[in-house]
Amino acid sequence: MRPMKEVEKVCGNCARWKVPNSGCTYMKDIQDGTIRASDQGCDDFYPNPKGKGKREALPLHKASGVSDLGPFEAIYHDGTPAFLVKTQDGFSILESVTNQGHKVVPKEIGEFPYQPYGYYEHAIPSRETLFWRIRDEFDLFLDTEPVYKDFLAACVLLSHQQEKAKTVPYVYFYGDNESGKTVALTLLSLLCYRPLFGVTIPAADIYGYLDDSDSPGTILEDEIQGVDRDWDKAKIYKAGYKEGATIPRTFMLEHKRFIKYFRCFCFKAAAAEDMPRVKGLLERFIFIPMVEGYPKKDWADVNGDDVKRLHELRNMLLKWRLISLLDWSLPEAELSVKGRLKELWKPIIQIVSGLTTEPSLRQFLGRLQAERMNEKTNTLEGHLVKVISELYVKNKPIPFTDIWDALVIDLEGNLDGKKPNKMDTPEFGDITKQKVGYRLREVLAGNKTAKRIEEKLGWCYTFDDDKIRRIAKKYGFNIVSKLASLASSEGATTSETMEKDHQNNVEKALNTPLEVTKLSNSLTDTKSIDITKVKAVVSLEPADQGVCVLCGERRTLTWQIQYFNGEWADVCQDCGASMLEKVKG
Repeated sequence: MRPMKEVEKVCGNCARWKVPNSGCTYMKDIQDGTIRASDQGCDDFYPNPKGKGKREALPLHKASGVSDLGPFEAIYHDGTPAFLVKTQDGFSILESVTNQGHKVVPKEIGEFPYQPYGYYEHAIPSRETLFWRIRDEFDLFLDTEPVYKDFLAACVLLSHQQEKAKTVPYVYFYGDNESGKTVALTLLSLLCYRPLFGVTIPAADIYGYLDDSDSPGTILEDEIQGVDRDWDKAKIYKAGYKEGATIPRTFMLEHKRFIKYFRCFCFKAAAAEDMPRVKGLLERFIFIPMVEGYPKKDWADVNGDDVKRLHELRNMLLKWRLISLLDWSLPEAELSVKGRLKELWKPIIQIVSGLTTEPSLRQFLGRLQAERMNEKTNTLEGHLVKVISELYVKNKPIPFTDIWDALVIDLEGNLDGKKPNKMDTPEFGDITKQKVGYRLREVLAGNKTAKRIEEKLGWCYTFDDDKIRRIAKKYGFNIVSKLASLASSEGATTSETMEKDHQNNVEKALNTPLEVTKLSNSLTDTKSIDITKVKAVVSLEPADQGVCVLCGERRTLTWQIQYFNGEWADVCQDCGASMLEKVKG
């Protein structure tokens, strides 16, 4: 090729010289000066070398997609790669297809990490039949709760329809050795859509699989322990459960830097002996405990008939995917749960909508909701929310010392006189005042302010009433108003004077914060209380768990003693009943 000093108005064929294209009329060459180009463009001026024509664009290698004829999936038919295409007239097996003028050929063995698909010649059964055929395979090789087998069968169906879901769940098998974790992942690898299945897969290999995938596939990883320390892999699992999620990666070349975005949305399953410790990962997995059992058939006894049956089922599922890809949408489903649990479970309920297994999976979801609420309540944050719920009075700051003292009692913590800013708890280990302060601000949106209490300057926390009530509800607690009705229970009636006092107190609360404080914990029995100062003994609804201020024991608090000066105290059943008898007397 001759060197060109300057080119003006170059034709389309000159694009290979990397010069502007605006319709060639003339060129300036270093040796010959200005030379006219022919009407056919500069290929006549710079002819191709003898014996070589124009370089044709190489065909694209794909495993799936949509062609000019319809959606297609790469299979192996009669030992050669081909496309199974869903056309308007049915199914066709073609060596290649075109997409917007570009030639597309199927990927060959070595270009994908799973066994090649084949062609299922017969008609596809209903979604109900497909579900139970998948479920039968899990029932044959796994010994676990039946509802988990239903859930896994639903996950297999969902893996073939991921493009239609906004979110997908993750599955996590955990248990000791020889508990069936690897068998469960192997079954998923044989039935889920185009899986990557490996042991402790490096993050780079996962990025390569995601970059090469034409449709959302499946990632299955055995021995995933340590994922919480692998930040690159943790990013994929944290972001990849939502539709459209991408992870940017910066690549540095010798003279260039560029960013590539990897689409990480797809169904994932993992197995390990231990559960992950990172909260963000814990919330994205549906955990299935595995123990050594007695399945109907050991995986070591798999024979040729089993292999043939499993391969036929996966080919059937691939054909079902093509049939339903454009003509069927996931049904809408109403769920009673909210938040992350709804995101994970809605696609599962959608894929089994109308099937006989839907009621059992909905019931299982209700059980999971209760378990997750219990787990939230038993976290450090849950105990902190409980303490604040007990101490909270609208528009009144809570001294940090009161929060700390109540938390010590609730967590059964031990204080060391040499380290007053730390307590040792049997469940959470060492907890510092600094950590509690951080959680008050981060979890409960508390505002830290300095207030003078009993002529001493100390830290207090104030909370937005609406926010604190919503946060408490999230953790399963209700904030009971400290200005409850003063009518006593057991048929006791209030006097006209008491009703007026109550009205005055309520009116005062509307104008200025009412100074309401709990009784001192120094009270040990009902004898030490001046009955003439007790305004009412009322039933505490709902009942709460805590330390009774009279007997000093941790019990269910079912009564509330209310005083004319605005003080109140929550007490247990025995102490409250005794106090009620004294008030009646």
